Amino acid sequence: MIQTLQLILSLSILVVLHEFGHYITARFFGCRVEKFYLFMDWNFALFKKKIGETEFGIGWLPLGGYVKIAGFIDESMDAEGLESAPQPWELRSKPAWQRLIVMLGGIIVNILLAWFIYSALLFSWGEKYTPMDSFKHGFSFNEGGEQLGFIDGDQILSIDGVDIKEYNPMLIMSAILFEGAKEVTVFRDGRPNSIKIDPEDINTVINNIQNYVGSILEPRIPWVVDDFMPNSIGEKSGLIKGDRIVAINEFETSFLSNGALIYLKENAGKAITLTIQRGDDWLEELSMTLGDDGLIGVTNLSSEYERLRSYSLLASIPAGLIKTKSVVKMYWGQVKTIFNPKTGGYKHVGGVISIGKMFPGNWDWFSFWSMTALLSIILAIMNLLPIPALDGGHALIAVGEMITGKKLPISVLMPLQIAGMIMLFALLIYANGMDVVRLFN
Repeated sequence: MIQTLQLILSLSILVVLHEFGHYITARFFGCRVEKFYLFMDWNFALFKKKIGETEFGIGWLPLGGYVKIAGFIDESMDAEGLESAPQPWELRSKPAWQRLIVMLGGIIVNILLAWFIYSALLFSWGEKYTPMDSFKHGFSFNEGGEQLGFIDGDQILSIDGVDIKEYNPMLIMSAILFEGAKEVTVFRDGRPNSIKIDPEDINTVINNIQNYVGSILEPRIPWVVDDFMPNSIGEKSGLIKGDRIVAINEFETSFLSNGALIYLKENAGKAITLTIQRGDDWLEELSMTLGDDGLIGVTNLSSEYERLRSYSLLASIPAGLIKTKSVVKMYWGQVKTIFNPKTGGYKHVGGVISIGKMFPGNWDWFSFWSMTALLSIILAIMNLLPIPALDGGHALIAVGEMITGKKLPISVLMPLQIAGMIMLFALLIYANGMDVVRLFN
């Protein structure tokens, strides 16, 4: 329920501000805005009130929202009066460059919102980071990482010549998998080594990423119990916080590695013996039977490696912009894999359930606003796609008119809008259908 409430609140904020971007730019250029709705109001609305020339309301169908600008074919599919001569208050009477700004208004607001939120988070909470040189034992890699040429113990130095000073798993993974990295320099066997990234290997890894155990890369950190998950088998079997796991049966594991996770998964449902170090030299063996997921139910102690960077109000603004640009680059790289049949990225898309699961199970404002900033960027990029019913499609039409000097007639615009709506509904059905399939799997 908490995840659902956070999702609804976050999306409501984003949709209202996105549509406000269209509303304010349309009003600035003298256009009449007939409706401003959160959610879709097909046939009826939950709430509506007319203020001036605009009817503000909340629809019953939670599929985004819209503003109805006079003289523009939008989600309402209302073309009434568009066959007559353009009126001064209609969007179609405005120059193409003004219509382009109106079409991009929502996207611009979403990017500015993400920038504002990231800056506010940095100012209020600071930024946790971990220096790369904290990981003296390097990283461990799953099958996907090994496919790319990494081996356990590699210390990552740079990606395409850019030194990696801090550990940010999302940005490192994105740079390697989604942003076309060509070379990764690692420290191995006492000297730097260059790993050439083969695009075909990238395609294979993305295509099979859900079949791998663990993450592509994980810091090799001593496996010390930090906390327990609900119904933890390890806690019920006698593990306590601070215990260091050094072996599973005969499998020695000084670090929490992907190899250890694979070994546990292979022994799912079976009895195992953990060798733990408790205190300085005290070794003890604990017996337990794993569940069907092969998990012990513990989290690892890694917070001791973290540092906190604080920002003043002025310093948080450029830092927030840098954060926004890096997330935009990361997500754009992921979007490109969806449309690349070689990667099978389309198999990993998700709908409302996937997005809802990204929120924490407890109400945490830092996590809520971090997720809202990310979703704001996702909404901006998805709306930028050149699909006729999306802002990007309308913007492309405006750019085409600026180049050719010719307007597309209503007889062409309406079929394009219908085709775009069909494509959008197909994408929605597919993405949410994949969520349902994953639930059953």
